[in-house]
Amino acid sequence: MSKKNEKMNINEIMAIFIAYIQQEMEYTGMKIKSMKEWEIDESKEVLISEDSEPSYDEDFSKEWL
Repeated sequence: MSKKNEKMNINEIMAIFIAYIQQEMEYTGMKIKSMKEWEIDESKEVLISEDSEPSYDEDFSKEWL
């Protein structure tokens, strides 16, 4: 092989770089869409009853003192 064939042309390098960036942009767009869908699902309210007392025994409470 000659040196000319061994070296990549700058146009080939730029084409590969542009293809890579386009793929990264597409992947990032998919991740953003997925996160937005997840956030919509997570925005539903969760109601927690405050009527019941915690059922921890004394030994558990003493561990934290």
